[in-house]
Amino acid sequence: MLLAQLNDALVSAGSFGLLCYFLGPSKLVILGGSTLIFALVLVTFRSLGIYESWRLASLQTEIQRIIGGSLLVYVIFFALAYLLELYDDFERSALLVWMALLPMMLSLERVAIRTFLHKHRMHGYNARTAVVVGVGDQSRRLVRLVEENLWAGTKILGFFDDQNSEPVRGYPFLGDLDSLSTYLRDNNVDVVYLALSMREQEKIKKILFDLTDSTVSVCFVPDVFFVDLLMGAGITYFDNLPIITLRESPIVGVNAILKRVEDLALASVCLILSGPLMLLIALGIKLTSRGPVIFKQWRYGLNCRGIQIYKFRTMTVCEDGYEFTQARKSDPRVTRLGAFLRRTSLDELPQLINVLQGRMSMVGPRPHPVAMNERYRKVVPGYILRHKVRPGITGWAQVNGWRGETDTQEKIEKRVEYDLEYLRRWSLLLDLRIIAQTIIKAAWHTNAY
Repeated sequence: MLLAQLNDALVSAGSFGLLCYFLGPSKLVILGGSTLIFALVLVTFRSLGIYESWRLASLQTEIQRIIGGSLLVYVIFFALAYLLELYDDFERSALLVWMALLPMMLSLERVAIRTFLHKHRMHGYNARTAVVVGVGDQSRRLVRLVEENLWAGTKILGFFDDQNSEPVRGYPFLGDLDSLSTYLRDNNVDVVYLALSMREQEKIKKILFDLTDSTVSVCFVPDVFFVDLLMGAGITYFDNLPIITLRESPIVGVNAILKRVEDLALASVCLILSGPLMLLIALGIKLTSRGPVIFKQWRYGLNCRGIQIYKFRTMTVCEDGYEFTQARKSDPRVTRLGAFLRRTSLDELPQLINVLQGRMSMVGPRPHPVAMNERYRKVVPGYILRHKVRPGITGWAQVNGWRGETDTQEKIEKRVEYDLEYLRRWSLLLDLRIIAQTIIKAAWHTNAY
């Protein structure tokens, strides 16, 4: 990865130097600025994990980290330029063009490299050999994913297990756990995948001890139950004590800045474009029914803190708190105009103001009424984890059809399942995909009463 680091730093500094050279500053200023950018890219990109193995990481994750790294470089560069009183020496047009081009150039470079490597690996080149320890649902799932993603360049040699000696999906049984270390010494194996249950701690400890004199890479594939409750996992060190984070919001640090910039930009544009329509809706509500135009309701926001969200009033009542009855099909409380607004989700437009206030996000788990939260938090595993991020105007569950009335526990469980999947997979590209799907697929037409 050293070549990748040097290449990113050279592309960043070189593109900056070329643009500035043709647009005015002195050669000394160009040299100083380019050197500073070279150093910043080397340090910041590495600290954000951009140079971790690409073999199993998604392109979305890679591009997201490149965008985050670029923004961090911009902030530090401009702060230092201001402190050193060099900011006025740079041509602003050159800076703006460079800022726009840098993440695009580095992302296109990643696409080209990945395309080459994927084609190379699909023909059997640059492949890593692997064995799987344990026979169960997670090991079968692992093998299936390897078979479906040949570009990852992983070749499964077989399985080790103490109880099952049958071939799995055509891959041979290689022996029991005691024979694993001997097999690794006698064969060229790059990776060992431990597909064991978290309950089998003694087996895991023994295997790790047996492999202490081997340089083979060891990866743990946790059981499905463990993964379902895992979110934002990572390892840090407190002095020399390793601490594993099992649950953490994916939107912290640089990601939080990126998410907030995305929200402010999109909400501002949407509010400007929908302003005339919102005025017409407000006038229609005022002329067709008694009551306020805007309906305010308490919901749970980030970390379960109470927030008030705004909607256009669509009912003859304004229920809130624990006295709440969910809207149903042909609900008599819904006004004629309100039925249209709910069906098209136009009643949600005032929540753009909530986004600008920082109470909500453009994309995230939809906020439920307080009574609904209290009803399900004790009976649906992982329900309250939805609130590790800001609630959204639209979300992953909604574009997958899980919107509207939740008259059964199965429906709310499916909604929570998709919400937690969103937290595990979050990226700016996923947010943009959800927004596009909301518009293109008209996700608001499903089960909305």
